[in-house]
Amino acid sequence: MKLRQTAAIAIAAISFASVAGVGQANAAAVGGGGASFLANMMDICAAQYNRNEQANPAKDTITYASVGSSSGKTGFTNGTYKFGGSESAYSSGAPAGLVYVPLVGGAIAIGYRLDGISPSTATVRLPSEVVAKIFAGQITRWSDPAIAAANKATTVAKKLNATKDGVTVSVAKKASNVQFSVSMTSAAAKKYKNAKVTISAAVLGGLPKSIYSAKSATKLSKTATYTKNTVYTVKAGKTVVGILAVETVKDGVSITFPDTAIRVVHRSDGSGTTNNFINYLNKSFPSIWTKVTSDTFSSGFPTTVPTDGSFQSAKGNEGLASYVRDNNGSITYAELSYLEERGVKAAAVSNPAGKYVLPSPTSSAVWLDSAEVAATGLVTQNFTSTAVDAYPINAVSYGLSATTVSADNAITKSFFSYFVNTCAPKNGAAAGYTPLTGAILTKALAQVAKINAG
Repeated sequence: MKLRQTAAIAIAAISFASVAGVGQANAAAVGGGGASFLANMMDICAAQYNRNEQANPAKDTITYASVGSSSGKTGFTNGTYKFGGSESAYSSGAPAGLVYVPLVGGAIAIGYRLDGISPSTATVRLPSEVVAKIFAGQITRWSDPAIAAANKATTVAKKLNATKDGVTVSVAKKASNVQFSVSMTSAAAKKYKNAKVTISAAVLGGLPKSIYSAKSATKLSKTATYTKNTVYTVKAGKTVVGILAVETVKDGVSITFPDTAIRVVHRSDGSGTTNNFINYLNKSFPSIWTKVTSDTFSSGFPTTVPTDGSFQSAKGNEGLASYVRDNNGSITYAELSYLEERGVKAAAVSNPAGKYVLPSPTSSAVWLDSAEVAATGLVTQNFTSTAVDAYPINAVSYGLSATTVSADNAITKSFFSYFVNTCAPKNGAAAGYTPLTGAILTKALAQVAKINAG
Protein backbone atom coordinates (compact mmCIF):
# COMPACT_ATOMS: atom_id res chain seq x y z
CA MET A 1 0.00 0.00 0.00
CA LYS A 2 1.28 3.46 -0.84
CA LEU A 3 2.54 5.71 1.97
CA ARG A 4 -0.19 8.34 1.63
CA GLN A 5 -2.93 5.67 1.47
CA THR A 6 -1.60 3.94 4.59
CA ALA A 7 -1.36 7.19 6.52
CA ALA A 8 -4.78 8.38 5.39
CA ILE A 9 -6.40 5.19 6.67
CA ALA A 10 -4.65 5.58 10.02
CA ILE A 11 -5.72 9.22 10.33
CA ALA A 12 -9.31 8.38 9.36
CA ALA A 13 -9.44 5.65 11.97
CA ILE A 14 -8.20 8.00 14.66
CA SER A 15 -10.67 10.69 13.63
CA PHE A 16 -13.53 8.18 13.74
CA ALA A 17 -12.49 7.08 17.21
CA SER A 18 -12.65 10.69 18.42
CA VAL A 19 -16.11 11.17 16.91
CA ALA A 20 -17.24 7.96 18.57
CA GLY A 21 -16.25 9.31 21.98
CA VAL A 22 -12.97 7.44 22.48
CA GLY A 23 -10.89 10.65 22.29
CA GLN A 24 -10.80 13.26 25.01
CA ALA A 25 -13.43 15.99 24.97
CA ASN A 26 -10.86 18.74 24.42
CA ALA A 27 -9.14 17.07 21.47
CA ALA A 28 -8.74 19.33 18.43
CA ALA A 29 -8.21 18.80 14.70
CA VAL A 30 -5.46 20.87 13.08
CA GLY A 31 -5.14 20.74 9.32
CA GLY A 32 -2.07 21.75 7.35
CA GLY A 33 -1.33 21.79 3.66
CA GLY A 34 1.34 22.47 1.09
CA ALA A 35 4.32 20.76 -0.48
CA SER A 36 3.81 17.38 -2.11
CA PHE A 37 7.57 16.76 -1.69
CA LEU A 38 6.95 16.61 2.05
CA ALA A 39 3.60 14.80 1.96
CA ASN A 40 4.73 11.17 2.31
CA MET A 41 6.86 12.04 5.34
CA MET A 42 4.18 14.33 6.77
CA ASP A 43 1.59 11.57 6.58
CA ILE A 44 3.83 9.11 8.40
CA CYS A 45 4.54 11.60 11.18
CA ALA A 46 0.93 12.78 11.46
CA ALA A 47 -0.35 9.22 11.77
CA GLN A 48 2.22 8.37 14.44
CA TYR A 49 1.68 11.62 16.36
CA ASN A 50 -2.08 11.14 16.34
CA ARG A 51 -1.79 7.83 18.18
CA ASN A 52 1.16 8.70 20.43
CA GLU A 53 -0.37 9.46 23.84
CA GLN A 54 2.94 10.51 25.35
CA ALA A 55 3.70 13.15 22.71
CA ASN A 56 0.02 13.97 22.18
CA PRO A 57 -1.84 13.41 25.46
CA ALA A 58 -4.80 15.53 24.33
CA LYS A 59 -5.28 13.16 21.37
CA ASP A 60 -5.36 16.00 18.88
CA THR A 61 -5.58 15.06 15.20
CA ILE A 62 -3.13 16.36 12.60
CA THR A 63 -3.99 16.17 8.89
CA TYR A 64 -2.11 17.37 5.81
CA ALA A 65 -3.22 18.16 2.26
CA SER A 66 -0.72 17.68 -0.57
CA VAL A 67 -1.46 20.73 -2.72
CA GLY A 68 2.01 22.06 -3.64
CA SER A 69 4.21 24.65 -1.96
CA SER A 70 2.63 27.69 -3.61
CA SER A 71 -0.88 26.70 -2.56
CA GLY A 72 0.43 25.79 0.87
CA LYS A 73 1.91 29.25 1.38
CA THR A 74 -1.26 30.93 0.15
CA GLY A 75 -3.48 28.68 2.24
CA PHE A 76 -1.45 29.28 5.39
CA THR A 77 -1.55 33.04 4.86
CA ASN A 78 -5.32 33.17 4.36
CA GLY A 79 -6.10 30.71 7.16
CA THR A 80 -7.22 27.77 5.05
CA TYR A 81 -4.43 25.76 6.69
CA LYS A 82 -3.36 26.07 10.32
CA PHE A 83 0.22 25.27 9.28
CA GLY A 84 1.95 25.06 5.93
CA GLY A 85 4.57 22.99 4.17
CA SER A 86 6.97 24.33 1.55
CA GLU A 87 10.45 23.89 0.10
CA SER A 88 10.59 27.53 -0.94
CA ALA A 89 10.32 30.84 0.86
CA TYR A 90 7.65 33.47 0.40
CA SER A 91 8.57 35.96 -2.31
CA SER A 92 5.87 38.31 -0.98
CA GLY A 93 2.81 38.28 1.23
CA ALA A 94 4.33 36.45 4.19
CA PRO A 95 2.09 36.53 7.27
CA ALA A 96 3.10 38.41 10.40
CA GLY A 97 5.21 36.44 12.85
CA LEU A 98 6.07 33.77 10.26
CA VAL A 99 8.35 30.98 11.46
CA TYR A 100 10.14 28.67 9.00
CA VAL A 101 11.00 25.32 10.59
CA PRO A 102 13.31 22.98 8.64
CA LEU A 103 11.61 19.60 9.04
CA VAL A 104 13.37 17.14 6.75
CA GLY A 105 15.57 17.02 3.66
CA GLY A 106 15.57 14.80 0.63
CA ALA A 107 16.93 14.09 -2.81
CA ILE A 108 15.22 15.42 -5.93
CA ALA A 109 15.74 12.34 -8.05
CA ILE A 110 15.86 12.31 -11.85
CA GLY A 111 13.33 9.61 -12.65
CA TYR A 112 13.06 8.07 -16.08
CA ARG A 113 11.46 5.30 -18.09
CA LEU A 114 13.33 4.05 -21.15
CA ASP A 115 12.32 0.79 -22.78
CA GLY A 116 14.75 -0.97 -25.06
CA ILE A 117 18.07 -0.10 -23.46
CA SER A 118 20.68 -2.84 -23.34
CA PRO A 119 21.39 -4.24 -20.82
CA SER A 120 17.81 -3.74 -19.66
CA THR A 121 18.73 -3.67 -15.96
CA ALA A 122 21.38 -0.94 -16.31
CA THR A 123 21.07 2.32 -14.41
CA VAL A 124 21.55 5.38 -16.61
CA ARG A 125 24.25 7.89 -15.71
CA LEU A 126 23.63 11.54 -16.51
CA PRO A 127 26.29 14.25 -16.32
CA SER A 128 24.83 17.22 -14.47
CA GLU A 129 25.26 19.42 -17.54
CA VAL A 130 23.29 16.89 -19.58
CA VAL A 131 20.51 17.10 -16.99
CA ALA A 132 20.49 20.88 -17.44
CA LYS A 133 20.33 20.56 -21.24
CA ILE A 134 17.61 17.88 -21.22
CA PHE A 135 15.29 19.95 -19.02
CA ALA A 136 16.06 23.06 -21.11
CA GLY A 137 15.03 21.20 -24.27
CA GLN A 138 18.55 21.25 -25.74
CA ILE A 139 19.00 17.44 -25.71
CA THR A 140 15.93 15.78 -27.15
CA ARG A 141 16.77 12.11 -27.82
CA TRP A 142 18.01 9.30 -25.60
CA SER A 143 20.55 8.35 -28.26
CA ASP A 144 22.31 11.71 -27.95
CA PRO A 145 26.12 11.28 -27.98
CA ALA A 146 26.48 13.14 -24.67
CA ILE A 147 24.31 10.54 -22.93
CA ALA A 148 26.00 7.62 -24.66
CA ALA A 149 29.47 8.90 -23.76
CA ALA A 150 28.62 8.95 -20.04
CA ASN A 151 27.41 5.37 -20.15
CA LYS A 152 30.54 3.50 -21.21
CA ALA A 153 32.21 1.03 -18.88
CA THR A 154 35.61 2.15 -17.63
CA THR A 155 37.90 0.97 -14.85
CA VAL A 156 39.17 2.28 -11.54
CA ALA A 157 42.77 1.37 -10.84
CA LYS A 158 43.86 -0.67 -7.87
CA LYS A 159 44.73 1.64 -4.95
CA LEU A 160 45.87 0.27 -1.59
CA ASN A 161 47.07 3.38 0.28
CA ALA A 162 46.13 7.02 0.78
CA THR A 163 47.26 9.86 3.04
CA LYS A 164 45.62 13.20 3.76
CA ASP A 165 45.93 15.69 6.63
CA GLY A 166 48.19 13.35 8.57
CA VAL A 167 45.79 10.40 8.28
CA THR A 168 47.08 7.31 6.47
CA VAL A 169 44.85 4.44 5.43
CA SER A 170 45.75 1.15 3.77
CA VAL A 171 43.79 -1.89 2.66
CA ALA A 172 44.86 -5.42 1.76
CA LYS A 173 43.02 -8.51 0.60
CA LYS A 174 43.50 -11.45 2.97
CA ALA A 175 41.83 -14.64 1.73
CA SER A 176 38.07 -13.93 1.77
CA ASN A 177 38.45 -10.66 3.69
CA VAL A 178 39.76 -7.15 3.25
CA GLN A 179 41.77 -5.62 6.07
CA PHE A 180 41.98 -1.87 6.75
CA SER A 181 44.57 -0.04 8.83
CA VAL A 182 44.25 3.63 9.77
CA SER A 183 46.91 5.67 11.53
CA MET A 184 47.12 9.33 12.51
CA THR A 185 49.94 11.66 13.35
CA SER A 186 49.64 13.37 16.73
CA ALA A 187 48.53 16.55 14.98
CA ALA A 188 45.84 14.66 13.04
CA ALA A 189 44.67 12.87 16.19
CA LYS A 190 44.24 16.27 17.82
CA LYS A 191 42.46 17.74 14.80
CA TYR A 192 39.99 14.84 14.53
CA LYS A 193 39.63 14.02 18.23
CA ASN A 194 35.89 14.77 18.17
CA ALA A 195 35.28 13.16 14.78
CA LYS A 196 34.72 9.62 13.60
CA VAL A 197 36.65 7.51 11.13
CA THR A 198 34.19 5.92 8.70
CA ILE A 199 34.56 3.39 5.89
CA SER A 200 31.86 2.78 3.29
CA ALA A 201 31.82 0.15 0.57
CA ALA A 202 30.14 0.43 -2.81
CA VAL A 203 29.91 -1.79 -5.83
CA LEU A 204 30.30 0.90 -8.46
CA GLY A 205 26.99 2.03 -9.80
CA GLY A 206 25.32 1.16 -6.50
CA LEU A 207 24.66 2.86 -3.19
CA PRO A 208 27.41 2.99 -0.54
CA LYS A 209 27.06 0.86 2.58
CA SER A 210 28.70 1.76 5.86
CA ILE A 211 31.02 -0.98 7.11
CA TYR A 212 32.85 0.90 9.87
CA SER A 213 32.35 3.91 12.12
CA ALA A 214 34.42 4.59 15.22
CA LYS A 215 35.80 7.45 17.25
CA SER A 216 39.16 8.54 15.84
CA ALA A 217 42.40 7.27 17.40
CA THR A 218 46.07 7.14 16.47
CA LYS A 219 45.62 3.54 15.25
CA LEU A 220 42.53 1.73 14.05
CA SER A 221 41.86 -1.50 12.17
CA LYS A 222 38.89 -3.17 10.56
CA THR A 223 38.30 -6.46 8.77
CA ALA A 224 35.38 -6.89 6.37
CA THR A 225 34.20 -9.57 3.97
CA TYR A 226 35.70 -9.23 0.48
CA THR A 227 33.28 -8.40 -2.31
CA LYS A 228 34.36 -8.28 -5.94
CA ASN A 229 34.18 -5.01 -7.88
CA THR A 230 34.05 -2.82 -4.78
CA VAL A 231 35.58 0.53 -3.85
CA TYR A 232 36.01 1.79 -0.30
CA THR A 233 35.73 5.41 0.80
CA VAL A 234 37.56 6.27 4.03
CA LYS A 235 36.77 9.51 5.88
CA ALA A 236 38.10 11.25 8.96
CA GLY A 237 35.18 13.40 9.98
CA LYS A 238 34.07 15.11 6.77
CA THR A 239 37.47 14.73 5.10
CA VAL A 240 37.83 12.03 2.46
CA VAL A 241 41.21 10.44 3.15
CA GLY A 242 41.05 8.18 0.11
CA ILE A 243 39.02 5.96 -2.20
CA LEU A 244 40.65 2.54 -2.21
CA ALA A 245 40.33 -0.67 -4.21
CA VAL A 246 42.12 -4.00 -3.68
CA GLU A 247 42.00 -4.72 -7.42
CA THR A 248 41.13 -3.02 -10.68
CA VAL A 249 37.41 -2.33 -10.53
CA LYS A 250 34.97 -2.06 -13.40
CA ASP A 251 33.20 1.30 -13.26
CA GLY A 252 29.79 1.54 -14.84
CA VAL A 253 28.10 -0.36 -17.65
CA SER A 254 28.23 0.20 -21.40
CA ILE A 255 24.65 0.93 -22.40
CA THR A 256 23.14 0.86 -25.87
CA PHE A 257 20.38 3.45 -26.12
CA PRO A 258 17.36 3.37 -28.43
CA ASP A 259 16.70 6.41 -30.59
CA THR A 260 13.69 7.38 -28.47
CA ALA A 261 12.46 10.95 -28.12
CA ILE A 262 12.84 12.44 -24.63
CA ARG A 263 9.65 13.69 -23.03
CA VAL A 264 10.28 16.09 -20.14
CA VAL A 265 7.65 16.06 -17.41
CA HIS A 266 7.41 19.09 -15.15
CA ARG A 267 5.06 20.39 -12.48
CA SER A 268 1.84 22.09 -13.54
CA ASP A 269 1.32 23.63 -10.08
CA GLY A 270 3.44 26.00 -8.02
CA SER A 271 6.10 23.83 -6.46
CA GLY A 272 8.96 23.99 -4.00
CA THR A 273 10.40 20.94 -5.73
CA THR A 274 10.48 22.95 -8.96
CA ASN A 275 11.96 25.93 -7.12
CA ASN A 276 14.84 23.87 -5.71
CA PHE A 277 15.43 22.04 -8.99
CA ILE A 278 15.61 25.25 -11.04
CA ASN A 279 17.77 26.87 -8.37
CA TYR A 280 20.24 23.97 -8.71
CA LEU A 281 20.24 24.33 -12.52
CA ASN A 282 20.63 28.12 -12.41
CA LYS A 283 23.41 28.09 -9.82
CA SER A 284 25.26 25.21 -11.50
CA PHE A 285 24.75 26.10 -15.19
CA PRO A 286 23.81 29.78 -15.44
CA SER A 287 24.64 29.92 -19.15
CA ILE A 288 21.92 27.33 -19.81
CA TRP A 289 19.39 28.16 -17.06
CA THR A 290 19.65 31.93 -17.22
CA LYS A 291 16.71 32.97 -15.04
CA VAL A 292 16.41 33.10 -11.28
CA THR A 293 14.44 30.31 -9.68
CA SER A 294 10.66 30.16 -9.37
CA ASP A 295 7.93 27.91 -8.00
CA THR A 296 6.55 27.85 -11.56
CA PHE A 297 8.45 25.83 -14.16
CA SER A 298 7.50 28.07 -17.08
CA SER A 299 8.69 31.18 -15.23
CA GLY A 300 12.12 29.70 -14.55
CA PHE A 301 12.50 28.06 -17.97
CA PRO A 302 15.25 29.69 -20.07
CA THR A 303 12.98 30.53 -23.00
CA THR A 304 9.43 29.37 -23.71
CA VAL A 305 8.39 25.84 -22.76
CA PRO A 306 7.95 23.86 -26.02
CA THR A 307 4.38 23.03 -27.02
CA ASP A 308 5.21 20.27 -29.51
CA GLY A 309 4.54 17.44 -27.03
CA SER A 310 8.15 17.06 -25.92
CA PHE A 311 7.23 18.71 -22.61
CA GLN A 312 4.30 17.56 -20.46
CA SER A 313 3.03 18.74 -17.09
CA ALA A 314 1.56 16.93 -14.11
CA LYS A 315 0.37 17.94 -10.65
CA GLY A 316 2.38 17.12 -7.55
CA ASN A 317 5.34 14.82 -7.07
CA GLU A 318 2.87 11.94 -7.28
CA GLY A 319 1.68 13.12 -10.69
CA LEU A 320 5.23 13.41 -12.05
CA ALA A 321 6.21 9.94 -10.86
CA SER A 322 3.01 8.33 -12.16
CA TYR A 323 3.39 9.94 -15.59
CA VAL A 324 6.92 8.63 -15.98
CA ARG A 325 5.93 5.17 -14.82
CA ASP A 326 3.29 5.03 -17.56
CA ASN A 327 5.12 6.67 -20.49
CA ASN A 328 8.22 5.38 -22.27
CA GLY A 329 10.93 7.93 -22.98
CA SER A 330 9.85 10.29 -20.22
CA ILE A 331 12.03 11.95 -17.58
CA THR A 332 11.20 14.06 -14.54
CA TYR A 333 12.42 15.50 -11.23
CA ALA A 334 10.69 14.27 -8.08
CA GLU A 335 11.23 13.48 -4.42
CA LEU A 336 12.77 10.03 -4.19
CA SER A 337 10.02 8.21 -2.29
CA TYR A 338 7.44 8.88 -5.03
CA LEU A 339 9.64 7.16 -7.61
CA GLU A 340 10.37 4.24 -5.30
CA GLU A 341 6.65 3.71 -4.60
CA ARG A 342 5.94 3.42 -8.31
CA GLY A 343 8.98 1.41 -9.34
CA VAL A 344 10.46 4.26 -11.40
CA LYS A 345 14.24 4.16 -11.83
CA ALA A 346 16.42 7.09 -10.80
CA ALA A 347 19.52 8.14 -12.72
CA ALA A 348 22.97 8.48 -11.19
CA VAL A 349 23.93 12.15 -11.56
CA SER A 350 27.45 13.58 -11.57
CA ASN A 351 28.33 15.93 -8.73
CA PRO A 352 30.89 18.81 -8.72
CA ALA A 353 33.61 16.28 -7.80
CA GLY A 354 32.89 14.48 -11.08
CA LYS A 355 31.50 11.34 -9.41
CA TYR A 356 28.23 9.70 -10.41
CA VAL A 357 26.01 9.28 -7.36
CA LEU A 358 22.56 7.76 -6.94
CA PRO A 359 19.98 9.64 -4.88
CA SER A 360 19.54 8.28 -1.36
CA PRO A 361 19.06 9.59 2.17
CA THR A 362 22.78 8.99 2.76
CA SER A 363 24.07 10.80 -0.34
CA SER A 364 21.58 13.62 0.24
CA ALA A 365 22.78 14.03 3.84
CA VAL A 366 26.39 14.36 2.67
CA TRP A 367 25.38 17.19 0.33
CA LEU A 368 23.28 19.01 2.92
CA ASP A 369 26.14 18.77 5.40
CA SER A 370 27.87 21.64 3.58
CA ALA A 371 24.74 23.85 3.50
CA GLU A 372 24.34 27.00 5.57
CA VAL A 373 21.28 27.90 7.63
CA ALA A 374 20.24 31.51 8.23
CA ALA A 375 18.73 33.12 11.30
CA THR A 376 15.34 32.80 9.58
CA GLY A 377 15.70 29.02 9.38
CA LEU A 378 16.09 29.06 5.59
CA VAL A 379 18.83 26.81 4.21
CA THR A 380 21.27 27.82 1.45
CA GLN A 381 22.89 24.88 -0.32
CA ASN A 382 26.54 24.85 -1.40
CA PHE A 383 26.36 24.06 -5.11
CA THR A 384 30.14 23.80 -5.38
CA SER A 385 30.50 21.09 -2.73
CA THR A 386 33.22 18.63 -3.76
CA ALA A 387 32.19 15.81 -1.44
CA VAL A 388 32.74 12.74 -3.62
CA ASP A 389 29.78 10.79 -2.20
CA ALA A 390 27.21 13.62 -2.30
CA TYR A 391 24.11 13.60 -4.50
CA PRO A 392 23.84 17.16 -5.87
CA ILE A 393 20.08 17.84 -6.30
CA ASN A 394 18.25 18.22 -3.00
CA ALA A 395 15.68 20.18 -1.05
CA VAL A 396 14.84 20.98 2.55
CA SER A 397 11.16 21.02 3.52
CA TYR A 398 9.95 23.70 5.92
CA GLY A 399 6.98 23.71 8.21
CA LEU A 400 5.25 27.11 8.26
CA SER A 401 3.84 28.42 11.52
CA ALA A 402 3.82 31.65 13.52
CA THR A 403 4.87 33.23 16.80
CA THR A 404 1.24 34.19 17.50
CA VAL A 405 -0.20 32.61 20.66
CA SER A 406 -3.16 30.36 19.84
CA ALA A 407 -4.44 26.88 20.57
CA ASP A 408 -3.75 25.81 16.97
CA ASN A 409 -0.17 27.08 17.11
CA ALA A 410 0.41 25.30 20.41
CA ILE A 411 -0.64 22.03 18.77
CA THR A 412 1.47 22.77 15.68
CA LYS A 413 4.48 23.44 17.90
CA SER A 414 4.03 20.11 19.65
CA PHE A 415 3.67 18.29 16.32
CA PHE A 416 6.70 19.96 14.69
CA SER A 417 8.79 19.14 17.75
CA TYR A 418 7.73 15.49 17.49
CA PHE A 419 8.41 15.51 13.74
CA VAL A 420 11.97 16.83 14.05
CA ASN A 421 13.02 15.09 17.28
CA THR A 422 11.34 11.70 16.95
CA CYS A 423 9.54 10.84 13.72
CA ALA A 424 12.00 11.95 11.04
CA PRO A 425 15.09 10.43 12.71
CA LYS A 426 13.23 7.15 13.21
CA ASN A 427 11.40 6.87 9.89
CA GLY A 428 12.92 9.31 7.41
CA ALA A 429 15.64 7.22 5.79
CA ALA A 430 13.43 4.16 5.32
CA ALA A 431 10.82 6.38 3.66
CA GLY A 432 13.38 7.92 1.27
CA TYR A 433 13.96 11.18 3.16
CA THR A 434 17.00 12.75 4.85
CA PRO A 435 16.63 13.44 8.58
CA LEU A 436 18.28 16.71 9.63
CA THR A 437 21.57 16.76 11.50
CA GLY A 438 24.19 19.27 12.63
CA ALA A 439 23.62 23.00 12.29
CA ILE A 440 20.34 22.61 10.39
CA LEU A 441 18.86 20.42 13.14
CA THR A 442 20.04 22.83 15.84
CA LYS A 443 18.38 25.72 14.01
CA ALA A 444 15.21 23.69 13.42
CA LEU A 445 14.81 23.14 17.16
CA ALA A 446 15.39 26.84 17.82
CA GLN A 447 12.72 27.71 15.23
CA VAL A 448 10.22 25.32 16.84
CA ALA A 449 10.74 27.15 20.13
CA LYS A 450 9.58 30.42 18.49
CA ILE A 451 6.15 29.02 17.57
CA ASN A 452 3.34 30.19 19.88
CA ALA A 453 5.88 32.18 21.90
CA GLY A 454 4.21 35.57 21.37
